[in-house]
Amino acid sequence: MRTKVKLTKQKIKEDKFTNYMLQSREWFLANWQVVSIAAAAVIVVIVGAVYFFGMQEGKEAESLDRLNRAVAEARRQNYQVAILELKSIADSYGGSVGGLALFNLANAYYESKNYDEALNAYQQYADKYRQDKLMTSSAIAGAGACLENKQQFQPAGEKFLDALKFYPESPAAPDYYLSAIRNYVSAGDRGKVDSLLDEMKEKFPGTEYFRIATRYAMTLRLNS
Repeated sequence: MRTKVKLTKQKIKEDKFTNYMLQSREWFLANWQVVSIAAAAVIVVIVGAVYFFGMQEGKEAESLDRLNRAVAEARRQNYQVAILELKSIADSYGGSVGGLALFNLANAYYESKNYDEALNAYQQYADKYRQDKLMTSSAIAGAGACLENKQQFQPAGEKFLDALKFYPESPAAPDYYLSAIRNYVSAGDRGKVDSLLDEMKEKFPGTEYFRIATRYAMTLRLNS
């Protein structure tokens, strides 16, 4: 005869919160680029237009054409083709074209689940190209997403905080707060969670971001 296991209301609540956090984490890791760096695509288009109309024929025009074709390959999910070309462009050119190639190279590595190479490329971009705050903060957050996929939650939380510190006015700031809290919850760092939750309460009160962050924090409190 099978023994029946009676679940307490608190246990049921804990399981619901844990499942919610895991589902939210999975969604973010699959869609973080949409959340955090969608505006970067606009920058690529703008920079491309500037180069197209402003550059003379020659090496620069060729590099931009190669970049556009490589990005198109990445969008078609032909990641190996895109990675080879983007790496070649990033190694061969400096300036805006080289920076955009390196940024998109990191994205291609990430989308192909090569998190070690993606982490390295995001960090290279953040170290070398710091002219644009949005893309630099996005690269720093990208490094955080790579670390989260590698289940290195404490350093992942730090990276998302670094993205916030670099560009506090970023339109992705609420997502960075949320991501930092989620990783600190996974790392069991209640002090950081409570501190960041207080900041969110002040900056984003009554928002869905704050409500989700509160739920993340509750998973840690319930399991403490």
